[in-house]
Amino acid sequence: MSNPTELSGPSSEVAAKRRAFDAVDALAEDMVTVLSEIIAIPSVNPKYPGQTYDQVVGLEGKVSNLLSEIYQDSGADVERWEVEAKRTNAVGTVSGSGGGRSLIYNGHVDVVPPGNVERWESGDPFSGRVDGDRVWGRGASDMKAGLVAQAFAVKALQRAGISLRGDLIIQAVVGEEVMDHECGISSTLERGYRADAAVVAEPSGPTQLGVIPVTPGLLWFSVTVAGKATHSSMRGQTIRAGGGGSKVGVNAIDKGFLVFQALQRLEEEWAFTKTHPLFAPGHFSIHPGVVTGGPHGVLVPFILSEYMTIEYCVWYPPQDDPETVKQEIEAQIESIARTDGWLRDNPPTVEWKLSWPANDPGESAVEITEAISQAHIAAAGGTRFAGAPTVAGFCAVEDTSFLTMAGVPAISYGPGDLRVSHADDEYCLIDEVRTAARTFAALAIDWCGLEEQAE
Repeated sequence: MSNPTELSGPSSEVAAKRRAFDAVDALAEDMVTVLSEIIAIPSVNPKYPGQTYDQVVGLEGKVSNLLSEIYQDSGADVERWEVEAKRTNAVGTVSGSGGGRSLIYNGHVDVVPPGNVERWESGDPFSGRVDGDRVWGRGASDMKAGLVAQAFAVKALQRAGISLRGDLIIQAVVGEEVMDHECGISSTLERGYRADAAVVAEPSGPTQLGVIPVTPGLLWFSVTVAGKATHSSMRGQTIRAGGGGSKVGVNAIDKGFLVFQALQRLEEEWAFTKTHPLFAPGHFSIHPGVVTGGPHGVLVPFILSEYMTIEYCVWYPPQDDPETVKQEIEAQIESIARTDGWLRDNPPTVEWKLSWPANDPGESAVEITEAISQAHIAAAGGTRFAGAPTVAGFCAVEDTSFLTMAGVPAISYGPGDLRVSHADDEYCLIDEVRTAARTFAALAIDWCGLEEQAE
């Protein structure tokens, strides 16, 4: 239980928080059990690359339905719907008595695939195994721990007999892992679920239980360089002085590496030209994630490669315009192409595939950022998380962007570590989940306000 000296404010609010914290602690065993159960549901996003849609679809909805039962048990009015068949969103509303600010708690139920299961030393990626201080499995950190912490915070408020003045809305949505926001978070907004602020329970790591008011933007693009096929024994003719050069053949991989090196130089410049006070120096990057190339139709080294494609993931600062970032990258590619005879006549092809907007709510999120920071201080007293939380930028992207763009100032705070998300042997720490649940309960009391009791 939190040390009384770490709670401040009106006596009614202090008493309510103590009751809420006691209720979270009493529900701790149930909270871990539910977390284990929903990790064991392999709710891989059916649109994630490499998935067979019909074999995977429907498992997101199983998680949403399980969580919605907790919402209902907590006194919320629950609505479930599907934009696409079998992909269920669930939203619970605990209506306030009036006069308070409204608040959204949000999380996504979809996870990424487990990858090579043989590399999971912790065992079955969907075991949900509880092991001492942690729970293992795909989605543990990203972000089923946060979903459960939010759900049990609302349940603890109900168990503690706490009624709020403002509406408290709790959401479990699909689609986040592939920016399928139309099926998930954006559909909640279209159905009228809006509030004065929102907190998404994404994992804060590498800062544990940090407060995250901004995110970078994300771009995905490919660049393809063409070559000219000939027998591989003719390589010398194509690259040495006195040979036939491009009249004989061109190895696309050689030309592709010119583009690779040019973008690498631009990335090095970004360490100085793209900065933000809430992000570590050098965070913004141009990541070459996938490379393919070779002769068309047969991947053998006996023919000069006819193409090379590099798939890039771009992280840019929240204050930057994505169109300007695109132009900067394309200009770098065009610049290197002008230095090479083959590339001048056969310019690389750039294809932009995804643009996930940054989240930068600015002044509109100052109050909710301060409020959750204070709620954390109250909730974490006597734990290893005691004190003011770190306020930092999120390393990746999340659904806060779409909430903020719709006029709901959104930040994130949640248990888990981004460094183990999408990785082998993903896990979450139980004490983080418990502290996060206490924080969510305290924030609801502070933000929404307590219903006044009749004398």
